[in-house]
Amino acid sequence: MLDLVAFGEILWDVIDGEAHIGGAPFNLAAHAARCGLKAAAVSRVGDDALGRAALEEMARLRVDGRWTSSDPVHPTGTVTVSLRNGQPNYTIHEGVAWDFIGLDEDGLDALAAERPRAFCFGTLAQRSEVSRRTLDRLLDRFAFTEVFYDVNLRQTFWSGERVEAGLARATLVKVNDDEARILGGLLFGGACEPEAFARALLARHPVRAVVVTEGADGCVVCARDREAVRCLGVKVDVVDTVGAGDAFSAAFLAAWLAGASAAEAAAAGNARGAWVASRRGAVPAEEREQAVGNKQ
Repeated sequence: MLDLVAFGEILWDVIDGEAHIGGAPFNLAAHAARCGLKAAAVSRVGDDALGRAALEEMARLRVDGRWTSSDPVHPTGTVTVSLRNGQPNYTIHEGVAWDFIGLDEDGLDALAAERPRAFCFGTLAQRSEVSRRTLDRLLDRFAFTEVFYDVNLRQTFWSGERVEAGLARATLVKVNDDEARILGGLLFGGACEPEAFARALLARHPVRAVVVTEGADGCVVCARDREAVRCLGVKVDVVDTVGAGDAFSAAFLAAWLAGASAAEAAAAGNARGAWVASRRGAVPAEEREQAVGNKQ
């Protein structure tokens, strides 16, 4: 039985010339596995050196790769990341393998046999019609206990219409404060502040909880029929914030699926996100992994 299925991009973030495994759905799945969940990724990599390395990383990080295929035509995705004061700026390359994610009936049947509890998706992988159709097919076929939409607006690869369609499918939604301001102005009549945005979303869509992250300041979480709660961030020396939001999402979901309240889940997310921000890369080695590596 799977606890979590993450749909979307697996890629390599190239930071200062060094490649780090990444992609928000992959990062989320990897951190979910570290939080004790059985996690799988539905994605696509190229039949190339980077693709093979990505599959090796999936196995090493205990992310189930049975639903990640290899593309003989399109290359593994890469993103050039530049950092300014620890904040990332992304150049996301197009025409790559994860733009062509597909699942045949055998794959869908195999996934159904695992009875996944939670499904996670974002906006970026929907930039291509092929991957978007596969996402819709999964959401139409499965009755997941939780559908977690981490909006992740990237460059120009989104539209208000597509985001709203995702919000309508979700039971849990996460945005950052910049995304809340953008989408609040576009979709919710100017409800741009974290709590106002969350309340407007809850009023329009059958979502159970909305989380608005605010970087080092923590987050605001609103569960249906509950008071909004502000959860303070964990102070760390920031190295880079790549993947910190995905780590937050994984820890939040692990706690939520274990029966935690929205506030408790958000606190777990803050701690995990801060830890990642204090290290290089989206899925940095845990201390015990570093200790093993140092002994070898």
